[in-house]
Amino acid sequence: MRLGIIARSDNTGLGNQTKELVDMLKPARVMLINSQPFNKNKQHPEWYDGYDCHYIRGFPKTHDIQSFLKNIDGVLTCETFYGSTFIPMAKKRGIKTFLQYNYEFLDYLQNPTLELPDVLLAPSLWGFEAVMEAFGSKSRVVHLPPPSTPDLFSKARIENVKKDHKRLLHVAGKAAHMDRNGTNTIIEMLKYSKADYEIVIKSQSPLDINTKDSRLSIDTSNPENREDLYFGFDAMVLPRRYAGLCLPMNEALLSGLPVFMTDISPNNSILSEEWLVKSEKINEFKARTMIDVYEANPELLANLIDNYVNDLNKIYQKQKAFDIGYNNFSVNVLKDKYLDILK
Repeated sequence: MRLGIIARSDNTGLGNQTKELVDMLKPARVMLINSQPFNKNKQHPEWYDGYDCHYIRGFPKTHDIQSFLKNIDGVLTCETFYGSTFIPMAKKRGIKTFLQYNYEFLDYLQNPTLELPDVLLAPSLWGFEAVMEAFGSKSRVVHLPPPSTPDLFSKARIENVKKDHKRLLHVAGKAAHMDRNGTNTIIEMLKYSKADYEIVIKSQSPLDINTKDSRLSIDTSNPENREDLYFGFDAMVLPRRYAGLCLPMNEALLSGLPVFMTDISPNNSILSEEWLVKSEKINEFKARTMIDVYEANPELLANLIDNYVNDLNKIYQKQKAFDIGYNNFSVNVLKDKYLDILK
């Protein structure tokens, strides 16, 4: 198949997700979306040097799509096709369409009259059964996570595994609705935690946090290379309040970091049971569909963290983390699965 991929070159989750796919699948053509008009992010078009690139500023116009679709057999994109005309134009030409969606942004859930892609690729098992029930008779629905390159994280993994750092990582990222990554739960957890460690909150923007706990530090720097985010830690604590694709979890695992999360889907289909903390539903909100919001029990989370920090031999759990990440998310494991679907 002569494959085209719609990609991003900003240093975001979506940018990294599409870059990994391009690096793995080596498509015949790339439609490179310059996202500055709608998010002001720095762009890295050099990521795609050597590819047949169609450069698009903002959303593609009809003539952009027509040009991109010439002499290709299939198009893969993540989250969106950047307009409702792309799929009809592709199907009119007999070109297959593949969408690796995010469940909370899946437009078909609120507008089922939109033309579906040939294949819906679920990046996680969150909401998979609902998507299968709604669209499985009209489109192929497959669980296929986005790939990550293990070698990118080998330096961090070697450093993390070789000694006990007494440091934990929490990625707050960009502010998301209802404190998605559970940063406030971290602050509450510290009230119950007694162990000696540093917990570093990595955030892309300043945080309004009210605590005097000396174990907490906040880092608002944005590393150029995302693998540097995970260097020099013993674990990641990420008590997400609602689920979905979580690239930091995947990358932390490949960096040899156990990831402590809420005991909800899809976390509990990937992570070791001993890293999950009991959680309860506290709210809900409407995105493309209703989304349940959970909160990890902060006292139980504190006990979990303290027991891990006080473990004198963390190497076994760090190796288990890498094995989970490799078996579920590595390019080496996923490439043939993608090639089998992209026929």
